[in-house]
Amino acid sequence: MDRRQFEKIRSVFDRSGIALTLSDMTQPDQPLVLANPKFLSMTGYPEAEILGRNCRFLQRDGDNREERAEIRQAMAAGREAQAVLRNVRRDGSAFNNLLFLHPIGPADAPTHYLGSQFILRAAWGAEPQAMTHLDTLLNDLTRIGVQAERLQMAQRRHLAEATAMLIRTWERKR
Repeated sequence: MDRRQFEKIRSVFDRSGIALTLSDMTQPDQPLVLANPKFLSMTGYPEAEILGRNCRFLQRDGDNREERAEIRQAMAAGREAQAVLRNVRRDGSAFNNLLFLHPIGPADAPTHYLGSQFILRAAWGAEPQAMTHLDTLLNDLTRIGVQAERLQMAQRRHLAEATAMLIRTWERKR
C-alpha cells in the first residue's frame, strides 16, 4: 500500500463512527499501523502507545485462547474472521469486544487486515447494536473499496498513457 492509498484509508477511518484499526501483515508480529479516534476512545490508549504493536496488548495472557487460535487460522488463510474477545482497557477495566477482521490486498496473501471493534454491553439487546455496527462497517468497507478502485484505475490510465507515449516516440524515430 503506497502513501496515497494509506492517507485515503486514514481519511475514511477518521470519519467513521465505529472503532477501526489497520494491521500490517508484511511486518513481524503484524503491528497496528492505523487506529481511529473511536478505537482510541474505546480502549483508553493514545495512538503513540498502540501503533507498532500487535493488538494482543488488549488481552490478558490466559484470555481468549480458542478465539485467538481461530483468528490466527483465518489470517493465515487470508480469510475474514469474527470473534468475541475479552479485552482490557488502559485503565484495567475489562470489556467484551466483538471483532470483525477483513483482509486487504491479494486474496492469497493479504498485506493488511482491517479490524472493526464493537463493545458488547450485555447479551440481551446487543444484536441490534451489532447489526448497526455491521452496516456501518460495510459502508466504510465500500468507501475504502471505491477509493482503492479509483487508485487502480488511475494507475492503469497512467500506464496506458505512458505506453501510448512510448509507442509514439518509437514511431517517430523509425
